[in-house]
Parts: sequence; C-alpha cells; structure tokens
Amino acid sequence: MSDYLLQHYLIRSAERCPERTALYHEGRELTYGGLYRRSLQISDALISAGMLPGETAAICLDKSPQAICAMFGVLFAAGAYIPLDTTYSPVQRMLTILESSGTQYLITERRNLKKLLKEGDSGQAEHLRSLHVLLLDEKEAESEDDNEDGADDCKAVHVKTGQPLRDLQSGRRLPISEDLAYILYTSGSTGVPKGVMITHLNARTFIDWCCSYFKPEEQDRFSAVAPFHFDLAVFDIFVPVAVGATLILLGTEVIQHPARFLAAVRQERINWIYTVPSLWNAVVKYARFPEGGLPSLRGVLFAGEVLQPKLLLRMMELLPHADFYNLYGLIETNVCTCYPLTAQQIIRDTPVPIGYPCGNTGVVVITADGRLAVSGEEGEICVRGSIVMKGYYRNPQLTEQSFRRVPPEWGLGDRLYCTGDMATVDEDGAMVLIGRRDAMIKRSGFRVELPEIERVLHELEMILHAIVVDIPDSEGYPLICAAVIVQDAGSFTVLGLKQAVGKRLPGYMVPDLVHVYDRFPAGSSGKVDRQQLKLEFSRRL
Repeated sequence: MSDYLLQHYLIRSAERCPERTALYHEGRELTYGGLYRRSLQISDALISAGMLPGETAAICLDKSPQAICAMFGVLFAAGAYIPLDTTYSPVQRMLTILESSGTQYLITERRNLKKLLKEGDSGQAEHLRSLHVLLLDEKEAESEDDNEDGADDCKAVHVKTGQPLRDLQSGRRLPISEDLAYILYTSGSTGVPKGVMITHLNARTFIDWCCSYFKPEEQDRFSAVAPFHFDLAVFDIFVPVAVGATLILLGTEVIQHPARFLAAVRQERINWIYTVPSLWNAVVKYARFPEGGLPSLRGVLFAGEVLQPKLLLRMMELLPHADFYNLYGLIETNVCTCYPLTAQQIIRDTPVPIGYPCGNTGVVVITADGRLAVSGEEGEICVRGSIVMKGYYRNPQLTEQSFRRVPPEWGLGDRLYCTGDMATVDEDGAMVLIGRRDAMIKRSGFRVELPEIERVLHELEMILHAIVVDIPDSEGYPLICAAVIVQDAGSFTVLGLKQAVGKRLPGYMVPDLVHVYDRFPAGSSGKVDRQQLKLEFSRRL
C-alpha cells in the first residue's frame, strides 16, 4: 500500500478479527468480515456505473449499517462521499447540496429516492434522473404503487446483499492520503450550504490521535449518537474500526428520549460516548440514573457547544466511573484542542477550558492587532497542521479568505486557518472559549449561520423585513430569535412562520422566539440595533 487511507483501518480489522462484531443495530450484528465484503460490493457497483478515482458520491441513507457500508464502498472506489442529513434537513436542502456538489452518483434506498422525487420541483427531479443511483434496499419492494412514483425513471441499480465480488481495481489510479475522503456540508451565510473538504490525512490525524490519547481497546463498545453528516460522527465510525471495537448505532427515537438513551447505554454496556452537552443536559434533567451510575462507561467526550460547569459537576456525581473530556474544533479542523476534566478544576466555577492542542496540530490565539496572545489576552483561535481541511468544495475564493498569512519569524509556516472563534489563554496555557466573532452559533452541536435564517425569512411572502439574533437561555444554550415586520398582521401567526421555515431549513435552525415589530430599533447610524433586539428578547423570557 503506497499510502495509509481510511479504508485500510477496515482492511486491517477485517483481516485480524473477521468474526468480531463491527456494527450492532436494532438487534442485528454485522461482523468486520461482513462489513468489508458489503463495502466492496458497493465499490464494485460504483465502478461498474462509471465512477472514476477522485469523483464524489452522495449518500442519502438513515443512520444504519448500510450507510457505513456505503461510506467505505465509496472510499474503496477511490472516491469521496457526501453524507446527506435525512433526519433534520428538509428535502429542499438535500436537493440543493446534490445540485451544488455536482456529484453524479447517489447511494440511497427506494423510500428516500421517492421522497426526493416527490418533494423536489421539476428541475430538481430532472437532475435526480440524470444521476447514477445505487439502491441499497435489503429487498426490492416491487408493488404497483412503486412503479408510479417516478423512481423507475432514474438510472437506478439495486446492490443486493450477497452478490458476487469482482476485481475491478486493476489499472485504476491508486488514491493517496492527500486525496479527498469525504465532504461535509454546513450552514453558509449566503444561504447555500458550504462543503468542507476533508482528506484521508486530515481524518487520520484526528483518528490516530484519538487512538493514542484515549487508548480504546478492541473489546470496547462505542455509541453512534451524532448523525453521519456531522463531524462528531468521524470519531464514532472510524475510531472503533481502527481498533477492531464494536459500534452501537442508536436511532433518533432513542437519542431524543432521555430515559431510553440511558437504558440503551446500560443495556448495551457502552464504554465511549461522544456528543454535545445539551443531550446530557436533557438526560440529567429527565432520566433516572441507576444506583452506582453506569459502570461500563469509560469515557464521556463533549464537543460542539459550550460546556456548563454545573452540568459537568452533576454528571461527575452521577457517573463516578467515567473520565470526562472537553473537546473543541470546527468541521474545518475536526477536534484541535482537548481538556481532561476533573472536579477539582471545575469547582473553581470558572468557564470550562477547551484545553491544549491535539497531537500534530498547532493552535494559537491572535489578538486584534495581529500578535500572538499571551496569558489573559483575547484573540481569534487559528489552527495549522494536517488536521485542517483542504478547503471549501468548488469555492476557492472562500477557501482563500479563511486562511491568513503569518510572519515567518513566528515559526508557524506560511498560513493559519482562522476559526472566527474568540478565546483567551489562562495562566496554565489552556485556551478558554469566549464566543463567535461573527453571526454564527452552535445548536445541538450543529453550526448555524444566522444570516441564512434571515435570507429564508425574507423569501416568505408574509415577511417584509426580518432580523435574526441569538440570546442565551437560563442554562447558557443559544436561542434563535426572529424579529419580523409582517405583511398582514391580521393573518400572521408564529406557528405559520415556524412551519414555513421548517420546510426550508433543518429543525435546529427554526426560530425559538418570534416577535412582530412595526419598526426595528436603530442606532445613531440608522442601522438596526441588534443588541437592543437581544435585550428585548431577553426581557420576554
């Protein structure tokens, strides 16, 4: 092998422990040998359909073993996969990503394909029919209704479990570690989601650091909590595969129900959980922890949101056997800092640090006047190293804007990725997050650009003008607040607005609070006073 790629983790584990359970989902198991064979079948189907090395394939599947097989199938075909969000995102958003990515390949199941065709407009439906579609249904449900849904007009091929494998790799260009492995789409301020390009080397830098730092073992059991289009899922999927451990796939109905989530962790003897703090906040509030906690739990990893000390202290009381870690990073960097947590450190009632740079990663704080921050100074978090993304897909201008040149005497190479997050450095050299420099927030770990919500609101006939701001709730989590001037106050309803937004954006981007104005408050320059809007929303809580 000329380079170590993500699929080589699977090859190694399948060779070492082919009968070990790789994936467990709803009472069914898939071994490492089965995962390897099924991934190759999908790879063969992609190559037979004409997919060339370096091309992309979108994956429109719910969280399932099939979805993970599809990811590895694309990797084995020397391509890059694009996971679509089938849980939170409306169809229009998925179709926008399909079109803007320019991909020619779609891996899905018949149910999801029918949904895409039904809810897209005529142009989007025509675009779908131009794609090479691989259907991974476990059995072909052929009924009279199926033949009337338009799905049969697509260039669709069923990839059946157990179909023979063929050697289609001969003569193809071998991928290298700097080739793309996957593209994750995230909220964009222009209204079009941004595709973050992650290479094999980018992902491996994070995965190898996790294996070295947390020291997971092959008998461990990991939980898949994050949706697969979210960067937290990189840990869930690839770290267990790297060490030959087992991944327990938890469905949305379990994750969103605190008592069921807690029961699943206990019943499945889960050892590692990586998730946003707000999930645990709900579990602590509404679920009853068993006496003695959850002894199987080795590690609880937080990321994606600000971690509140009060929540952490309560979890340490309820889960005395677990170790806790606060991780920080954007999709563009995955995790770039980490802070191991202890009760002695948190009892100081100060913000929880995001910590120190991970292995093979450089993280600095740069002040507004362009200096490297010293202890106590505020500045922007900037990152360098092999963990940093290759760039934004098909958007070189935005890629260039996201990096800054640095003086040679700093000894940090020629450029740094600018996160837009502000932080200080404490007396121990650990970074402490302050907040965003721009109008971006994190909700349940998902990145949300507030201007994107404003754009959608302005597209609604009922809205004349809209401003979107965020305020913290009583526990410090962000609430999205929409101030609107409406066309007809008599017919306007807040529920109607939320429903209209929900058809265009994921649920976590729908405003929590809505207030109708005749005129927005303005500052001395005549610009809308967003700080005043925030104060007014806060008074209404």
